[in-house]
Amino acid sequence: MKEQDLIELGFKINHETAESSGYPNDWHYYTYDFKGGFSLISCDNEEAEFSGWYVKIFDYKWIKFKTIKEVKQLINLVNNALT
Repeated sequence: MKEQDLIELGFKINHETAESSGYPNDWHYYTYDFKGGFSLISCDNEEAEFSGWYVKIFDYKWIKFKTIKEVKQLINLVNNALT
């Protein structure tokens, strides 16, 4: 999965500064918020350099989606369930 894939799916970028986070560099990650408070969160750009981009269900760290196909399917399933 590529960073551009997340953007095209409607994920929002979240910037963090080194100063505010305590990390040595500025960094960013992406989130996708559904109605009702259910969210997806990506890894950060530094981790993506080593392992590629992936998405997790927020607060469920052990569930990872590593392909754009999986993330698209998940978004469609959740959106259909929420209507």
